[in-house]
Amino acid sequence: MVFRGIKNRVFIQFWILFFLSMFFIYLLVMFIFLERTIAHYTEQKRIFLQIACENLIHSGDFEQAIEAKRGSSAFKKEERFLFILAEASRTEKNDFVSDDQELRTAVLSTLKSGQPVTQKTGKTFGLLFLRHESVIATFAVKENGRILAAGGLESPLTVIYQDFRRVQKIAFVFVVISSCFFALIGNRQLSRVYFRPLQRLAKRAETYTDEDPLFFAVRKEDNEFSILSTSLNKMLQRISKDKGVLKETIGSLKMANLELQKAQSDVIRAEKLATVGRLTSGIAHEIGNPIGIVLGYLDLMKQTDLTRDEQNDFIRRSEDEITRINHIIRQLLDMTRTSSNESKQIAIHPLLEELVSVFSYQPSANGIVFETRFDAGEDRVVADPERLRQVFLNILLNAVDAINSKQPSAPRIQLVTHCPMDENGSCGKDSKKMIEIQIQDNGPGIKPSDLNHIFDPFFTTKQPGDGTGLGLSVSFMIIEKLGGTISASSGEKEGTLFRVRLPLVDPKDRACGPIGR
Repeated sequence: MVFRGIKNRVFIQFWILFFLSMFFIYLLVMFIFLERTIAHYTEQKRIFLQIACENLIHSGDFEQAIEAKRGSSAFKKEERFLFILAEASRTEKNDFVSDDQELRTAVLSTLKSGQPVTQKTGKTFGLLFLRHESVIATFAVKENGRILAAGGLESPLTVIYQDFRRVQKIAFVFVVISSCFFALIGNRQLSRVYFRPLQRLAKRAETYTDEDPLFFAVRKEDNEFSILSTSLNKMLQRISKDKGVLKETIGSLKMANLELQKAQSDVIRAEKLATVGRLTSGIAHEIGNPIGIVLGYLDLMKQTDLTRDEQNDFIRRSEDEITRINHIIRQLLDMTRTSSNESKQIAIHPLLEELVSVFSYQPSANGIVFETRFDAGEDRVVADPERLRQVFLNILLNAVDAINSKQPSAPRIQLVTHCPMDENGSCGKDSKKMIEIQIQDNGPGIKPSDLNHIFDPFFTTKQPGDGTGLGLSVSFMIIEKLGGTISASSGEKEGTLFRVRLPLVDPKDRACGPIGR
């Protein structure tokens, strides 16, 4: 836009202000001058009327002087002249033309009172507005104080209006040019006094750096801007000091945040080690059995009367047991693997199957049936595999402990996945699809008074030494950081149901990211 700049807008405003001011002054002067011109024109016509009336009286032609309705040679053809003798007025039958009524009325009034009358009549377009079309001037002819006759002259004012309209065009052009000239001068002065100092301050602000010892400086002649410069300098000094304090605060907050993250990692790792310790106690028994079998086969192989086929059979059986030990140890190592805090795409279903297989070696889980039903069509999420494994391991260990405390006739743990429906009956929007993992046991359940506190740190219903009270609290923190939710519902003697909801991988990124374990 041409007039978007502040200088251009100020120029336009100056021009409008000067134009309106000069235009109103022009109108005032024009109307005053117009009224004075009309007054002078009326007096001039009255003088002509006086000369014409006195000539008619002294001519003696009273037949013609009774009523002169036609224009005299002393007047213009568009003017109307009327002359009435005093004797004739007393016998007047009022047979005049209606167009001359106002003129005749004015002449009769002068004939009666002896005072001249000036009267404006009609309407026509004058200068910008409607004005009077003509002016009536009357004159009484007296002799020795006696009124002999009276005359009246009606003269149009259109000639004056036409002259003024010609002048008006020139004056309007003068007003426009003059207002532009004064607006330019005013804008130039305003630019010198205000805009240029502002530009210097803006340029100084653009090039300002924290290392500059001098912030804003203006010349002495910049008057109020020197006060503004001083205020800006004081403000920048305060900002500079506050910035130093802010940097120190941010630095301390960063350190505190790093310490907090380290503390959280330590808590997660401590809880993980506690969980692995519980697994290790059960796995040690599972490792001891195949080791005893291997030792037995080795003693049998010391016999000298064994055939080649029997030796090969003992060797094969020993290898199977050692492979079983290796598998158990590998699973234990997977549980104790240090988290890299690196999120990657991970499939939920294989992770749950792996955890279920771990409990097949746990004596505490003997007799418990693990039922899996994976109904979710999509199961890939973005998470740290080790931390997500820790969440489900904590929930499964709590379920096993709950079942062992009650010893139901048919102990069972169900693992179900599905895609939760939203209020519209669809599986969420494409950008917010979720997977829900449900883990339910048929243990004794959780008391309603304890259900609201199970995710609180150090809250536990187990005997001292059997748990740290951090498992579910750490799980809640991990799931929340992944943008998911974890909740529990339970009733006494009805078992407990945990629901974990996690956002699925965006379909656009599904083929890009690697699958973690």
